[in-house]
Amino acid sequence: MSEEKSYPYKGQAVIPRLEKQGNGKYAACFTIHAGKDSAGEIRYTRDVPTIEFDSEDEALGYILDFSGDWIDQNPV
Repeated sequence: MSEEKSYPYKGQAVIPRLEKQGNGKYAACFTIHAGKDSAGEIRYTRDVPTIEFDSEDEALGYILDFSGDWIDQNPV
């Protein structure tokens, strides 16, 4: 994933960083920022991959599901 895209959710922004690993799988790294335009403070970040996926779509789905749950449990 070459360009940075953010996904707004409940006044916050999820910025995925899908990183292709040496084994061909994708790591689900991401950041959650306050503010739907991602201009606010960083609220959560995952820089070290904990799960790898076979495709970018699977990794992105995981990121968005995890982030939505995290935002719901940690409102601003």
